[in-house]
Amino acid sequence: MRACRSSRSTIAFSRATTREVRFASAIVALGLGPILTVLWPRASRAHEEASPTPVASSALVITGDKPVGASADEARGRDLTLRPRFRPADVLSIVPGLFAVQHAGGGKANQYFLRGFDADHGTDVAVFVDGVPVNMPSHAHGQGWIDLHFLIPELVAGLSWTKGAYTARHGDFATAGAVEMRLADHVHESAVTLQSGSFGTARGLFLVSPELGDDWSTLLAGEVYATDGPFANKERFKRLNLFGRVTRRWGAGSLAITWMSYAGGWNASGQIPARAVGKIPELPNELGAIDPTDGGSTQRHQASVAYAFRKDDDEARALLYAIRYRFELFSNFTFFARDPANGDQIDQSDARTVAGTHWYFRRTRRVGSMSFASTVGITARHDDIDNGLAATRARALLSTMSAAAISQTAVGVYAEEDARLLAWLRVVLGVRFDRMDVAVRGTTNGIAGDSMVSPKLALVSSPAPFLDLFLDYGRGFHSNDGRAAVGGTTLLAKAETYETGARVRLFDRRLDLSAALFRIDLDSETVWVGDEGTTEARGPTRRVGVELGARAKLASWLWADLDATFARAVFVENAGNGNAVALAPTRTLTAGLMGRHPSGVFGTFRVRSIGARPATEDRTLTADGWTVFEASLGYRYRFLEGELDVRNLFDVGWREVQFGGESRLANEPAPVRDLHYTPGWPFTVLARGTVYF
Repeated sequence: MRACRSSRSTIAFSRATTREVRFASAIVALGLGPILTVLWPRASRAHEEASPTPVASSALVITGDKPVGASADEARGRDLTLRPRFRPADVLSIVPGLFAVQHAGGGKANQYFLRGFDADHGTDVAVFVDGVPVNMPSHAHGQGWIDLHFLIPELVAGLSWTKGAYTARHGDFATAGAVEMRLADHVHESAVTLQSGSFGTARGLFLVSPELGDDWSTLLAGEVYATDGPFANKERFKRLNLFGRVTRRWGAGSLAITWMSYAGGWNASGQIPARAVGKIPELPNELGAIDPTDGGSTQRHQASVAYAFRKDDDEARALLYAIRYRFELFSNFTFFARDPANGDQIDQSDARTVAGTHWYFRRTRRVGSMSFASTVGITARHDDIDNGLAATRARALLSTMSAAAISQTAVGVYAEEDARLLAWLRVVLGVRFDRMDVAVRGTTNGIAGDSMVSPKLALVSSPAPFLDLFLDYGRGFHSNDGRAAVGGTTLLAKAETYETGARVRLFDRRLDLSAALFRIDLDSETVWVGDEGTTEARGPTRRVGVELGARAKLASWLWADLDATFARAVFVENAGNGNAVALAPTRTLTAGLMGRHPSGVFGTFRVRSIGARPATEDRTLTADGWTVFEASLGYRYRFLEGELDVRNLFDVGWREVQFGGESRLANEPAPVRDLHYTPGWPFTVLARGTVYF
């Protein structure tokens, strides 16, 4: 379970001299933070800690100042309000280096890339909304499934992230990183929004905060969305979201009750083989479909109760949540390879009830000039799951391939000590113990259990007021599918994560530079298996890479950012076939300009880019890289606001997701190994109008 920071201390420093700027830039470039910590332990001016402000929210919030890693941070308000949000998962694009891309169209969960991981639908990225975990273990389609279509993006009031497994409160799936979103308790202005654009896209949204009294906060929201998409086989994707929250404050504490409901249904064009585009009637171009009956539906209903208390140096949080979830997905990845007569369409279903909790207590003590913040916490979660896999033709049942009733329970206990020993030195020590048990009944029967102790260490040194140096280590894990675990696969796959880096803030914080070197050793890689429509555990892998970031305030109303990641991912045990981790990104880049002028004009201009990467372990197939631009321009006058949002500004052809594997077309005598992909959307325009009241 993860938490957001509600405040962050500022550092007072004078304008850096030319010597300091050159020196600090060299440190960032070389990543020599740990060496400098030893060689230059002189105390800089003491950091000024911002006074924590109580947050009346259902989120689990751990207050702190600066992050404990060069790659950890939180979103600024302008990022949340100015960045275009075409899909709910676009909120995650605020996290440097994290890509959420379309995966076969419609309401299917996105595919995620981070730190050299093709995390598929979420295996190595942990995501939380108000402290409630989004990832779903032992999911019918993909381990760690992150479907964010239940999220209304305008409700996100805060977002923070860490990369690696360096903090004790992070458990399952937080190997490459973890992201927390905090939703608003109320809105200062109620609003009604209408949106319309290309490919039959339409959206309606309302946000309102009824007044119940001084000690109450309320928020009601609703969203309807529909699109046909650019494909010849119209998506007919429709979704409905409802949200309600009421918060009651008593002195130093607050209680928040939240309800969220989502329902969606869609058709999908699926993944197409590159060899067939323009060669068969079903694919006159890449917007066609071989099996037009693919698609699915999802429902998610969630209730949570959160209590927060803070008085003097003590802080306590408690969260209870329950989720009811339904999912069905029809997919055809190999076409006619398994069944030449009926085709290879499969139906994957997942019905589950989830109940969980997260409690923690934090106390801060001061001993002379030193301070110690001690945290203890416990997380628990139980999933009661019914999974099914069936062979179908045009969504009609042919045969049941497998069925499983899964009972999965996870409990974690953690402790962390955050010690400010000197004005220039901070040490964070943590440890986490996790226990997971799985029982499976059905086509496969059995029980499995596993435990793990995860030590954590973070060193933060600030030898100069404008410079922070980081050295981090943490053990974490992702769980493997419970059905595979009862067959002998490791249930908890260990990850050893390392990071060193630096962050420099110059020119009265108008320029923020960061660099991080990272390494992640994972005991069990999760690999996509196309003919089964799911993932399976393979051998150990290693990722080594560097992340570079820059933030600049160009004017009082204009900001720029740039983030780049370079990584290499390989299987540790070379099987003689090139040992590449298929689809692991080798290079990602995002950059942009954002502005909000006092005249009321606002807008963005952004670029996303990902480099070519091996599509198969033997490197014989390559997934093409792509670069896509997007822009938005808006204006607010009094209570009216309008905006134009343009995606794929230069209308480039691009393959948003790609896979290497075998498939067979109806006219082929045998399966053929090829690259399969989902094309990205062409030039797309959306117009938005909002009335505030």
